[in-house]
Amino acid sequence: MLKFPKVVPWASTEEYMAAADCLYSSDISERKRGVAIVKAWRARGRVPVAIEATASLAEMCVADHEQRHGVTICQLQHMYAMALIRFVNSIVDLEQKGVYAQSVAMLAGRIGMPAWFVELRHAGTHEQLPSLATLRSACAQALLWLRDYYWSKQVRRLPADTMIQVRAGIAEYLSASEARQKAVALVASRSAKHSANSSVLAAAETAMESATTALTTLVARLHADAVRLYVVPVLIESGFLVPSEKRLRAKFPDCNLPVALVEAWCAPFAMFTASWGETLFYEELLAAMVSALTPDSSELGIFESGDGALSTSHAATLVAWIRWILESHYVPSGGKASTVSIEDLLEGCLRNPSYYSRSVLRVVSDVDPALKRDLKPFVEYMGKALAALVAEEAKASAPPTNSKPLLTVSLKALQEEEALMQRRLDQLFGAGREASQTESMDVDVSAKPAATATS
Repeated sequence: MLKFPKVVPWASTEEYMAAADCLYSSDISERKRGVAIVKAWRARGRVPVAIEATASLAEMCVADHEQRHGVTICQLQHMYAMALIRFVNSIVDLEQKGVYAQSVAMLAGRIGMPAWFVELRHAGTHEQLPSLATLRSACAQALLWLRDYYWSKQVRRLPADTMIQVRAGIAEYLSASEARQKAVALVASRSAKHSANSSVLAAAETAMESATTALTTLVARLHADAVRLYVVPVLIESGFLVPSEKRLRAKFPDCNLPVALVEAWCAPFAMFTASWGETLFYEELLAAMVSALTPDSSELGIFESGDGALSTSHAATLVAWIRWILESHYVPSGGKASTVSIEDLLEGCLRNPSYYSRSVLRVVSDVDPALKRDLKPFVEYMGKALAALVAEEAKASAPPTNSKPLLTVSLKALQEEEALMQRRLDQLFGAGREASQTESMDVDVSAKPAATATS
């Protein structure tokens, strides 16, 4: 029977896990952020009752901690009691499935809810309100119970060693593939004995079949969010898409991939795209590559490198893979048959100029000639800024001299050109796009979330 996926208000598993971390954080500001996220989810659609209960209890803890002026102990008691009563009722009501209503105590016992929660609910509803200390303790215990009863079971948190498994699975496949290629070459050689060749080839074929089955099984178990969280970060590491041996890597300025490297990854790519789709996989891969190549200039400053800066050969190979993806799966000028979109790639490079983002823009210009004219002023500006930086570094390291500098760049002219480039960027991508995403506790509820399938 066809099982349709459930539509949930969170855009991704990552967002879901982040909300859980915030709601259970010891930092009050993080808890407030978690409550705000759940409020945004309510505006998007139906929120599971366990999440509603967690957010209500967490919000009560925040309100108690802040203790605004004018709130009396009696008022706090009523607020705590209401939150706890709704917590018990909402969770227990899910088990009320028969024709005849069953007692709250019986239903609570069925799901493993402590009996004293039910007793406290009864006291808060029909008897004298429990003390504030009791209610505070009950709220903390209720949050812990919800974490064990709901969050730890329902959250799509992949095992802690998922990245290790992904790395090992892909590495085993690549190793088996290389061994098989060597065995095939050995069989083709006339110098070796036929029996030995056959034995080596049979062993290599068996190892290849085993590695393929293991990787296929692992990929099938991974949620689509795992592409961004685990698979792509492994792929752009040294030893995977970027060979460990530097002689096998691409080089600037051509940034062309060796044919053998492309052939080695055709089968794994086919496996990944069959499971997650070409658009999702290649766009996530492009995004990760651009992020690695273009550090955030708002934090580092233009053309400044971070502590984990890529080596030149590593960067050249990533640029070469970007070229291969665009040439294979991108149709210039937004054609209908295009597998990938390059809007995010362009914005990432243009807003974070670096040594390597200029190379990526040149690749885009080669692949899509229609964009070449639009990108030309940005590429030229980056070239001037690079020249200015090189001249400044040379001037700082050179001994004092009375001779004129070989290269003179007007700082004022460069600043004026930078302002012009920023205006063009705002026209292309929108000035308020980034600002709208960084407001304090508000969550953009207007963004349409992705439909995430939950089991």
